[in-house]
Amino acid sequence: MGEQTGQLAPLSPDEWRAVYRLAKNHAVIAVAWSGVENLQLAHPDLLQSMPADVTGRWFADVQTIVAANRLLTKQAQAAQTMLRKGGYESQVLKGAALAAYYSKPEYRQATDVDLWVSPRIDDTSNNLKAFRQELLTFLRQQSEVKVGETVYHHIETQCFGNTEIEFHITPTWLCNPLRNRRLQQLFSKAQVDAQTQGNQPTLSPEMQELYALLHAFRHIYHDGISLRHMMDYYLVCRHNRQAGILQPQALYDSLGLMRFAEAMDEVAAFCLGENSHTVETNQPALSKRATHILQALPERQLSHAVRWDYPGETLFNLPWRCVHYLWRKRNHYV
Repeated sequence: MGEQTGQLAPLSPDEWRAVYRLAKNHAVIAVAWSGVENLQLAHPDLLQSMPADVTGRWFADVQTIVAANRLLTKQAQAAQTMLRKGGYESQVLKGAALAAYYSKPEYRQATDVDLWVSPRIDDTSNNLKAFRQELLTFLRQQSEVKVGETVYHHIETQCFGNTEIEFHITPTWLCNPLRNRRLQQLFSKAQVDAQTQGNQPTLSPEMQELYALLHAFRHIYHDGISLRHMMDYYLVCRHNRQAGILQPQALYDSLGLMRFAEAMDEVAAFCLGENSHTVETNQPALSKRATHILQALPERQLSHAVRWDYPGETLFNLPWRCVHYLWRKRNHYV
């Protein structure tokens, strides 16, 4: 939304179509609609140029997203009840958990359910491989669960019809084996602390921030990163800073993620911060790493430059590719 003589200028019909397409490509279609709702209250005249076909499609998309989120919430609760009957506690991860940081959680777009499952209280082996097999056996015994692919960190399933649910043995992983070991120890400690207190597995605010960063990191190398992932990270960070919780730099350093966090902070401030950059302002130039992430955002495709910004962690660095391949082969995940 540009400015004209100190006032907001209306968008042209073609510009509205471009905004709609951009929001859809970045999986923030409902979040962007909340901006339209705000304009309707504060500047309704600015919406007069929005084409009727865009308005109709946009509104219909939002209703679909809200309905899908309600169904996913219901199915997640049913899956947690099923797990509890087997003696397992669980916590919702990713989309449903990060949606809590949005002003309208039902507008945060999600496509599946991710549950982090804890071993039974009497299981003190702390062995991910054994727990993975035990959970897999349990899920195969459930008539409402159709088990799909099993990988290191989760078991893919379709539950209660066609709802995609990933049962996580651990929230995520890192390619570097030493850093991955540190990460798994952090997750294991969170589970042990929760069980000791008689609670469900949970992530502290610092770990939730780390997880949002890791989620974006995984996506930038595998599925492509979008503005939705940037928004998740930005909102978690903003919530923690407002609560007086400092950035967990020690965690980032121990896992080799500090440079990525700094680049993400730059891009988040550029795109979403209160002092967001615009073409008209003279703001400091973004760093090379931040520019590479920003270039990867529009098309949800990974820039080759990004791959070499973090050579100690990516699969595209030859030594780690070999180590990771052998590790997957040993654990039957090739």
